[in-house]
Amino acid sequence: MTPKERVYTAMRHRMPDRVPLFYRDVPAVEKRLLKDLNLDTAEDLYQLFGIDFRWIRPEYIGPSLGDNKTGLRKNIFSVEYKYVPAGHGGHWEPVAFPLQNVSNSEALEDYPWPTTDWFDFSVLEGQLTKYGDYAIMTAPGVDSSPGVLTVIQDLIGMERAMADMLINPDFYHALIDHIMEFNITYIEKMYDVAGNRIDFFRIGEDYGSQKGLLFGMEQWKEFIQPTLLKMSEIPKKHRSYYYQHTCGGVAELIPLLIESGVDVLDPVQITAKGMDPQELKTRYGDRLCFSGGIDEQQVLPNGTPEQVRDEVIRILNIMGKDGGYFVGPTHNFQADIPTENIVAMYHAAREWKYEV
Repeated sequence: MTPKERVYTAMRHRMPDRVPLFYRDVPAVEKRLLKDLNLDTAEDLYQLFGIDFRWIRPEYIGPSLGDNKTGLRKNIFSVEYKYVPAGHGGHWEPVAFPLQNVSNSEALEDYPWPTTDWFDFSVLEGQLTKYGDYAIMTAPGVDSSPGVLTVIQDLIGMERAMADMLINPDFYHALIDHIMEFNITYIEKMYDVAGNRIDFFRIGEDYGSQKGLLFGMEQWKEFIQPTLLKMSEIPKKHRSYYYQHTCGGVAELIPLLIESGVDVLDPVQITAKGMDPQELKTRYGDRLCFSGGIDEQQVLPNGTPEQVRDEVIRILNIMGKDGGYFVGPTHNFQADIPTENIVAMYHAAREWKYEV
């Protein structure tokens, strides 16, 4: 089977020749893996592990998003970030929330919203041709994997992003309208080039924490679900599967995600509330595919390669039955995960055969 055929077989809830393999990391991990494994490029890494997916995105050609003097960088929504070293690696976090003190919808008209003129969509043609044998997915990021909640959190802060749903809903809807104006145009232009050649359209948001949903179901239905339906409308017309990223304990939200057209749930954070893999597979395995599920909170960073192998086999024996599952970590590979454990994870997955 080609990688694309393998993934499509799993999506149809059938057993492919082997389980499809998914990959995600932070830049520090990719750099280390290339060095440790004596490889030159990320593509070499994907080939070595047997990764079945490839990611595409337009080229950003807009105003500079980095500042060499301060070391800060911006995203396309004008949110500035600084790099914060931590433990084995680090992360980028907002310097400030630019609309934190704005609560008047009319004031949003003067905000520097992004435009799709900042992107060259023509480069997608070459990417689509190059990766024709792979399962092609829109890349992570606030542009290629458009969301709404993530952007709002960065614009007004997490606390207001939760509270304003209840105390300032008109402002919240206005924020959504501005973000969606960009998102929908971006999606339209991407599919104008790609047509029916994108296999998975990815939306990246986080609706859960370790202990459950970040906010109430009624708020999710009012503010978030309509954006998912709208953003997936064009991809669905072009026969793309809808791949929803959300971390955390989102088990009670899954029926609404399915209702919203989600085909794949990622990354299945199995240590979060309600995310037991057997329960998920039993309840939703005939209607939903799962991606992720290999624990990176404890097993991948702290286990031995043998323990990683055992965990991969355990998860595959539950979620791999009858297809409908892609092996991957429960988030991006972090810098505290040893190289040998990442190698062990993919080796075990490639060798796995379901035993009746």
